[in-house]
Amino acid sequence: METITEVAFDLFKQKGYQHVTVEEIALRSGIAKGTFFNYFQKKEHLLLHLANSYSQLMDQVVQRHREGTIKERLLHILRDILSIYLQHSDLLRLTLVETIRSTIETKEVSTNLTMFRETLRTLLEEAIRSGALRSRWDPNMSASVIVGLFLNTLIHGSPSLNEDELYEALLRQLDVVWEGIADE
Repeated sequence: METITEVAFDLFKQKGYQHVTVEEIALRSGIAKGTFFNYFQKKEHLLLHLANSYSQLMDQVVQRHREGTIKERLLHILRDILSIYLQHSDLLRLTLVETIRSTIETKEVSTNLTMFRETLRTLLEEAIRSGALRSRWDPNMSASVIVGLFLNTLIHGSPSLNEDELYEALLRQLDVVWEGIADE
C-alpha cells in the first residue's frame, strides 16, 4: 500500500489531483487496476489515507510543546500544524476538502478530525486536572470549537494569506472564544 500512496501523491503533486486516474496510479505502482481497489475503494480514499496518517506527526508536535500555559501550548501546536499544512498546501488542501466532503456524505466524522479533536481534548483535560485551566465547558466541546476555528482559518484564509497572517487570524478567533472556554 505504501508504494501506491507514494506514487499517487507524487502524481498528484506533478499533475494535480483531478488529472490523475486510478489507471495511471496502478500502472506506475506496478499493479493491476483491480489491485488498487483492494486497498482503496476510490481515488478519494487516498486523500483520506494521507490525512489519517498524520497521527504520529500530531503526537510529535504535541510533545514539542510541553511547557507554558495551556493557551500558549495550544497556540504553539496550532502554529506548527498550520506550518505543516502550508508546506504541503496543494495536497493537504485537497485532503481537507475530501475530509469535509466525506464527513458530510457519510455523516461519520473523519478519523483525522477525530484524532485532532481528541488530542486537543486530552490537553484540555490534563490542564483541568492539574489546575492549570478552570473551565465550565466540557473539554470535548472546547476541543471541537478549537478544531472548528482552525478549519475556518484554513478554509477562509489559506488561499490569500501568508503563514503569519493566518496565524494572527487564528489567534484572534481563539481570543474571541477563549473567555468562554476558560474562567479567567
